[in-house]
Amino acid sequence: MKTETVTKAIRQDYDQLLDEAASWIARLRAPDTSERNRADFSQWLNSSATHIQAFDEMSDTWETLGAAAHINELTEPLTRKDPKATRSRDTQENRWNWLSWQGGFALACVAGLFAIVTMLAPSDTAAPETYITTAGEQRSVTLQDGSVINLNTRTELQVSFSDLQRNLTLVSGEAYFEVASDKQRPFIVDVGQGTVMAVGTAFNIHRESQSAHVVVTEGIVQMREHIDATTPAPKVERLIVDQKADFGQRGLSNVSHADTQSFLAWRDQTLIFNQVTLPAALKELNRYLASPVDYSHDSLKALEVSGTFSVKAPEATLQALKASFNLTELDSNPQSLYVPAE
Repeated sequence: MKTETVTKAIRQDYDQLLDEAASWIARLRAPDTSERNRADFSQWLNSSATHIQAFDEMSDTWETLGAAAHINELTEPLTRKDPKATRSRDTQENRWNWLSWQGGFALACVAGLFAIVTMLAPSDTAAPETYITTAGEQRSVTLQDGSVINLNTRTELQVSFSDLQRNLTLVSGEAYFEVASDKQRPFIVDVGQGTVMAVGTAFNIHRESQSAHVVVTEGIVQMREHIDATTPAPKVERLIVDQKADFGQRGLSNVSHADTQSFLAWRDQTLIFNQVTLPAALKELNRYLASPVDYSHDSLKALEVSGTFSVKAPEATLQALKASFNLTELDSNPQSLYVPAE
């Protein structure tokens, strides 16, 4: 409970920084923004790495358009005096409110314009590279930007980089992403129902037929639903270390705490089960078996599995489970298991 309270407090603090970052974007986009505003922004931005991360998150549209190249101009210390610094406090506050509204409207227009330009402009993206692993295979891939991706069993990943973005599609399976930092090119993984975006961080994605599960182990990632006829206002969630969220049949779930050790046990070629049903355990083991078993028999649903199991030799693990639960093969289907009535 204490850990959850701390995590919630961290989340609230970061949400406050996101609001501040949005206000700064609005002020800095105003055509007559003052040198005093730029100096105050530089001080705010450089006060901590978290401030920089919050600004990066809120300005993803700006970055996509390539405007992040100018961020160095904003982060440099500014010493020139603002000739209008003596303006009254009331006047400054009124101007702040007006600039925030105007800047927010401008950002919305820029986002819409970018969507139109993206559809009409020719793409400079090369044909995607595809990486595939077979049953029981695990593979590490280093991308051209220095990012490292570990692919789990039965995984297909497509990678397509451009000058503006690093686009990937996890077609199926599971992968752990260690993203090289590049603030001018967001790292975006499409999982069908939505996207997972980062600048430089580490996270795990397991995509199944109708869902995708995301766990963060380093930094911050943003999950966003795709816009379609049924989702005109896509939900967005931001995850920090040891948090998870899912894309499912009902869309993007709320953020919750993740048992990171269990989720990432596959990287050590193990499976960790903590009182999960036998069908759920066999479903997970099937990903590593060359010939998956049928776990649909009703007699299996009441049985639970706990423990750590190796997937280096998945057939041996299957035999151990069969022995532990006295499972026999149904004669009419040698890949179907059941527990005989006593």
